[in-house]
Amino acid sequence: MRRFASSWSPWADDRLDEVALDTHRLLPSRLIPAALVTAGVAHALNPGLALSWLALLLLGEGLARLVTGRFRPGVSAPRSLRAGFVLAALPINLTWAGLGAVLWLSQETDFKLAAVGVWAGQIIYTQNFRHQPAALLAVSAAAPLASLILFPLAFFDLRGIGPETARWSLLLVVLTTVSVMLSNRAAARRMDELTRGLREERERAEDANRAKSTFVAVTSHELRTPMNGLLGMAHALDRSPLDAAQREHVRLMIKSGDNLMQVLNDVLDLSKIEAGRVDLELVAINLHDLVRAAGDAWRDAAAEKGLWLRVEIAPETPAWMLADPLRIRQVLMNLISNGLKFTCTGGVTLQLTNAATARSDGLRDLHLRVVDTGAGVPAAFHERIFDSFTQADNAVSRSHGGTGLGLTISRALARQMGGDVVLEPTAGAAFLFTLAAAPIAAPPVLAEPEPDEAGAGLDALRVLVAEDNAINQIVVRAMLEATGVALTIVDDGCAALEALKGGAFDAVLMDINMPVMDGITALAAIRAGAAGDPSTPVIALTASAMSGDRERFLALGFDDHLGKPIRPRDLLAAIDSAVRGEPARAELARS
Repeated sequence: MRRFASSWSPWADDRLDEVALDTHRLLPSRLIPAALVTAGVAHALNPGLALSWLALLLLGEGLARLVTGRFRPGVSAPRSLRAGFVLAALPINLTWAGLGAVLWLSQETDFKLAAVGVWAGQIIYTQNFRHQPAALLAVSAAAPLASLILFPLAFFDLRGIGPETARWSLLLVVLTTVSVMLSNRAAARRMDELTRGLREERERAEDANRAKSTFVAVTSHELRTPMNGLLGMAHALDRSPLDAAQREHVRLMIKSGDNLMQVLNDVLDLSKIEAGRVDLELVAINLHDLVRAAGDAWRDAAAEKGLWLRVEIAPETPAWMLADPLRIRQVLMNLISNGLKFTCTGGVTLQLTNAATARSDGLRDLHLRVVDTGAGVPAAFHERIFDSFTQADNAVSRSHGGTGLGLTISRALARQMGGDVVLEPTAGAAFLFTLAAAPIAAPPVLAEPEPDEAGAGLDALRVLVAEDNAINQIVVRAMLEATGVALTIVDDGCAALEALKGGAFDAVLMDINMPVMDGITALAAIRAGAAGDPSTPVIALTASAMSGDRERFLALGFDDHLGKPIRPRDLLAAIDSAVRGEPARAELARS
């Protein structure tokens, strides 16, 4: 048996494993028609004969179940077991074909039609195996096909035009069935090849997407680390005594660095959107204030170009909404920036209005238009400008700059918020940003908190910095020593643990990727009490800025997370909040 199974190549087909598992799982669905047939045969012929046939069928099914029960999902079965499964299917098919023979040989001529029905049913059922190896197909189809030839020719005594027509018609049925089986099998093979090709293409696409995500993550990290040094030192230099020309040069450096970081952030945002990893945070916002703030942020830039920037808010629009302020602001900033970039005379208008029709789900459709007096966009390019890395004219990128990602990201974010961004036909350019949000009542006004002395007393703090990059060490020192913070700087997580054992610190700034011991391992040791106070605030400083990185670090136990390049204001605010017991991970837990 083993020698026979190993020499017959069909047993090497992995598809037999799937059929065997389905055969094992679908036993109840086969027993139901068997029980109905048994009842019919008992009524028409003989109860004893019907029960005997059912017993033989159950015996065959039991044998097949013993074999199929040895198959396991995801585990390739040996060839001998596959051969046993195919051979175990033979008694079942012979039992059904035998029932047709009994009906054909009975005294009732009408039962011959029932016999043909049984054999035809077997052939129809066999079509389920057209994707399977030829051995299983042959075992399932041989008995009914042979019966349709043998019994009409050898066991049909009637003569005449009618019986002869029936004989040759059944032979034609057999030949047609064989032809259809061969055609179906060829089509099934082509379908299998196509499916396999599609599966391979999908796997290649997934591999390419994973490689792209890895590339974006690595590129982001490698760019952010030196940018942290450049921008950090530029900010430190901006706070030092400079003459007017030097200060202008430094601030131009900062602005250029910020522009480069915006390009990097756009690429990261596009990667998050393509991966479907952009999560919306719905909070209570004053949409009127948000729109005015977006306009105010660009008013100076408009004035530098000699342009005006107006904000128009329809009085009937609700002020307080439940929406994601970060994403709404991001879309508005992209659209306003785009309008100012391509406008030479006149200005840009930001309008907030209600939709003309009300919604039945309680949400409100709001229209935010950014209208400029620029040259506009030709009609042929109205959709093209929303494609990634695409602009209406190649000369645009040379004369105005930009990567062509702002509109792509804006439309994707708007659609995730239940709206869209479209370009309306006007003399200039008018981008319509639709937004679906739930109006809410204005929250109660809270009294402004009294100034906290701890926030102003950073000079009394002792801060430990674990950072292996020498340039980043200088950046942090330049940012914090001017405030009077007492700094201790070490090169890795192991040295940070030793420093914590030797003295108390108010906060720890922990890089993630370090030699000897990384920041995550060091944090786990701190929280386990292996180095001083386990509740010491630890802030993650990392160049990782992919989707979910911040949430991941907060969930690990860091009190806050700052992505590089770090701004002095953000660093001081994070230290102040952590020392005062207002860690970002508490906000994460509340959300």
